[in-house]
Amino acid sequence: MFRRDGVYLVAAGATVLLILLPLACARLSAPPASSGTSTSDHDPHFDFYVFSMSFQPEFCYAHKRENFDGCNHPNDEWRGALTIHGLWPERKDGSWPSSCSEEAFDPSVIDELGRERFLQHWPNVKFPPSSPEYDDFWVHEWTKHGTCSGLSQKDYFESALESYVPTPALVKMAEGAKVPKKELIAAYGGGSNMVALVCDARRYLSEVRVCVGKDAVGKATGRIPCNEGVLREASCSEDEVYISTFPHTGVE
Repeated sequence: MFRRDGVYLVAAGATVLLILLPLACARLSAPPASSGTSTSDHDPHFDFYVFSMSFQPEFCYAHKRENFDGCNHPNDEWRGALTIHGLWPERKDGSWPSSCSEEAFDPSVIDELGRERFLQHWPNVKFPPSSPEYDDFWVHEWTKHGTCSGLSQKDYFESALESYVPTPALVKMAEGAKVPKKELIAAYGGGSNMVALVCDARRYLSEVRVCVGKDAVGKATGRIPCNEGVLREASCSEDEVYISTFPHTGVE
């Protein structure tokens, strides 16, 4: 386990080592990774998808003062498994389309595909599931990204669910500790061009992004190597990556 006061336990296989490190006070003040000169527009043409998954313990730590319901009452699976952030159309030149039509989000699609699947794998931790605002996350993802996919809402959300990449056991095993970045990249399969690890303050795992191909109508077809534009979004710049616990459930 690791504590926010700079005392960390390092997970290395079956061995756990105690290491004293300086205070990680720069965690929330470090600048985000640069996205270069990428731009967005409303032209629905795109070449592939970026599939982004979030690590909720780190999101909750970064927003712990906001008292989000899902952070106070997390699904136990989220401790060791990332959840879906979104399936985002992307172009080879680094630009991307957004908000390509005014088609309104249809909440019945979520029920048709299985609301429980979304609550577990694509949650909105800001609100309780009973809140009328819970769907806002899916509304945003459809409005900004899904409308550019060329797919129906059912096919878009189903493509996202089916693109989910299982979280390596390494993440669950290292809860509250840290892992070598190279091992985490390898655990996600393929070489370093197959995944972009996004970290808060360059060290705390926040998101994992992979690239997904598409067929002629826009349906996701499976993982492909990422181009340089996506790989530049990787921001875990240290050799080891810290795996956070939920703010009120782990060692602080």
